[in-house]
Amino acid sequence: MKLNPAQNDAVHYVSGPCLVLAGAGSGKTRVIINKIGYLVDKCGYKARNIAAVTFTNKAAREMKERVAQSMGRKEARGLWISTFHTLGLEIIKREHKVLGLKPGFSLFDDQDTLALLKELTQDELDEDKDLLKSLASTISNWKGGSSFQSRRAKSLKMNSSNYLLCYISVMLST
Repeated sequence: MKLNPAQNDAVHYVSGPCLVLAGAGSGKTRVIINKIGYLVDKCGYKARNIAAVTFTNKAAREMKERVAQSMGRKEARGLWISTFHTLGLEIIKREHKVLGLKPGFSLFDDQDTLALLKELTQDELDEDKDLLKSLASTISNWKGGSSFQSRRAKSLKMNSSNYLLCYISVMLST
């Protein structure tokens, strides 16, 4: 892979952080792939101690494939190439005990949350999207500890499903 002088400088710079700003199709991924190879081959880093982060799953898959082609699959084993979200989740999974989480915990995105709430409140909310979104927002506020209801739930030591049903009852009666 041929690099221009600026790209070559970025690949060989190892004294601190290096920000590469460039437009689409200008070779940013090529720089990252070459930098990973340089760090492993010339600087003695182990692939498992390197993380490359990108914005989309598609870009991460493509980068993994290109690194494997460039370095070889064996040499690239253990290298972290992922999105910001996936990397964060992997760190949380590895450090779940430190964070006070149980192994096998689940994280829900907005769609997962609404699907679960829809299922749990089928009879009470009749799949009303506005009420479901309001409920999801309220639960999110409780998790942040920013509302009176959150402090009240903690003081009553209610489990989440009881609290959810209590909230639904209050919401429906108002």
